[in-house]
Amino acid sequence: MKAKENSAKEKKNSIFKNVFIVYSAMFKRYPTAVPLVIVYLVGAVTLPFINTLIPALAIKGITSGSAQTFMINIGIAVSVFCVFTCIKVFCEKKMQLKHTYVRLGVFMVNFLKKAINTDYLNIEPQPKQKIMGKGIQGVSGTYQGAERVSTTALYLLVVMLGVLSYGTVIFMLDWKIIAVMIGMFTFDILLRNHAVKYGDNNRELSTEPWRKMGYLERNSMNISAGKDTRIFNLKGLFSRHFDSHIKTYKKFRSKYQLLWYYPTLSDSAFNFARDWLAYTLLIHKVLSGQIDAAEFTIYIGLVASFSEWIYDVSWNFAELREASHQFNDYHEFMNQKDVFERHEESAASSGAAGAGERSGAAACGAAGGARNGTRASESSSSVPPTPPKPAKRESAKPPQIEFRHVSFTYEGSDKPVLKDVNFNFRANEKIALVGNNGAGKTTIVKLLCGLYPPTTGEILIDGKSINDIGVEKYQDMISVLFQDTSPIALSIAENVAGCELADMDRERVRSSLKEAGLLEKIDSLSNKEETYITQTLNENGVVLSGGETQKLLLAKAMYKDGPVLILDEPTSALDPIAESRIYEEYNNMAANKTAVFISHRLASTKFCDRILFLDDGQIVEEGTHGELMEKGGKYREIFDIQSHYYKESVPEDEEGADASFEADTSSEAGANEEATDGR
Repeated sequence: MKAKENSAKEKKNSIFKNVFIVYSAMFKRYPTAVPLVIVYLVGAVTLPFINTLIPALAIKGITSGSAQTFMINIGIAVSVFCVFTCIKVFCEKKMQLKHTYVRLGVFMVNFLKKAINTDYLNIEPQPKQKIMGKGIQGVSGTYQGAERVSTTALYLLVVMLGVLSYGTVIFMLDWKIIAVMIGMFTFDILLRNHAVKYGDNNRELSTEPWRKMGYLERNSMNISAGKDTRIFNLKGLFSRHFDSHIKTYKKFRSKYQLLWYYPTLSDSAFNFARDWLAYTLLIHKVLSGQIDAAEFTIYIGLVASFSEWIYDVSWNFAELREASHQFNDYHEFMNQKDVFERHEESAASSGAAGAGERSGAAACGAAGGARNGTRASESSSSVPPTPPKPAKRESAKPPQIEFRHVSFTYEGSDKPVLKDVNFNFRANEKIALVGNNGAGKTTIVKLLCGLYPPTTGEILIDGKSINDIGVEKYQDMISVLFQDTSPIALSIAENVAGCELADMDRERVRSSLKEAGLLEKIDSLSNKEETYITQTLNENGVVLSGGETQKLLLAKAMYKDGPVLILDEPTSALDPIAESRIYEEYNNMAANKTAVFISHRLASTKFCDRILFLDDGQIVEEGTHGELMEKGGKYREIFDIQSHYYKESVPEDEEGADASFEADTSSEAGANEEATDGR
């Protein structure tokens, strides 16, 4: 274990490497930043000296007795000071924008691409969520992570140049002043290093409260959660949890800030020794005639500036080190390895901006037609290319899917959710997966979708592993309706087709909506299928009901028309009449496909070719509806209970039946879900 931890530490980037990464990205994106940095360095180092020179020239002019000499010297000095100040401020403001644009345009974009494209197992388990939570903080703020590395490194370079130039002059004056300042610098570094180490060792005390407060903040503004919050009076619960996380963060920050206060006390003692030594030495030189009053003023100014430089070296080095560690949290997430291999040919040809994106046909759901490898905005031509016409989808051959001795345990849990599961879904076969909560249905769906690899065993598609096929190519074969998925706050058409309006097959979008039973509702809207869902991104957006949302997601699966169809509780939000209609539509959808249907209403599984009954991570019963009823096992027992309520034909009773055998949403397997946040 220790060896692994040491290995992980060795992989951390050094401060200098992180600085190199940030500025390489900046100079590549903004070549004009190079001269800006050079001019800024010259101005920032020179200005303090000019500022010290002005009062010295004033004293020189006064003691010379010549008003003309006084005015000329002061005028020149002040003019030079103003010019250098304007140049420095101009470069500083330009660089501030570039620091921010590089953080957002390079590192934040890379983070988001990674979060979208990486294996699902790198973002769902709670340990991975912690890594992702720390990683996003490395690129999400001006005063932390990547941008802080960028700004602090530049100022630290200014400070180092100032120390070198001013220190040379002071050393020639008296080496003892330098010795005192080096002592101050050494103590400063040691004390700040202690503070930085404490921050490193307790970083989760800072990032975790913010991640959890972010969750509470989002849900406090969530429209759906808002109903429960008001009806069940959850306001106090939200406030108590929020206050609890604030107290945890405050406790960490209080000790952390105290550790940063100790260097200030040390500096005060050394500053007293420095000033006493410098003033004693310089006053002696004035009284002995070695220097005049003007030179005294210059030397005092140089000593004060050098002292400030020395202080800033230790301060900014500690700041840079902390920022570098935050940036390393970003690298830790970015370096998460994918288990599934990707065999997309387009990845190599799509350029940097398109790296990791799927091919056009896959991204739009092949039914909608192919998308160009690079976007129009990335083209070097001033005239955007004409969008390709939607291509007709060719029927794909339904595959055979085999689970061979598959077991699965979620990260952070020691209890397996699936135990040596074996089954074979034949091509064109309709399979029903049924079972109580925690039986393993949702986990099987995740494995079927290539979101997780099995812990042991293998999943074969027509005799090949998912890695042999390529996970993205395999996922392009799947049309799936997840029960716990919500539509994105874009247009209805974009949600159905999964691509931009110009690239999609509009007729297919409307046909899919009609088959799902939602077209009449959509046509009643002023913008029809171009209407946005919710008002998050468009003030004219609409909020769909639970049943309408489920129909929209069903239309999305119909549009993609993959040879593998997976429906996870597709009728859980529908009334019995709509449910019956959807079952008929499901039969049509499942034609010429390998289909898997998960439901807690056993009556809906009668039309399936085979039914698998799961219990405690294992398949305990298997067969047709008739065979399982004749067997008289657990399936028969639950079916009889549910059928009693359906015969009553009372909607309220139906709800009571559902309670005894609810769908497994995201709470499956108490043991496995403990390892996952927010499910």
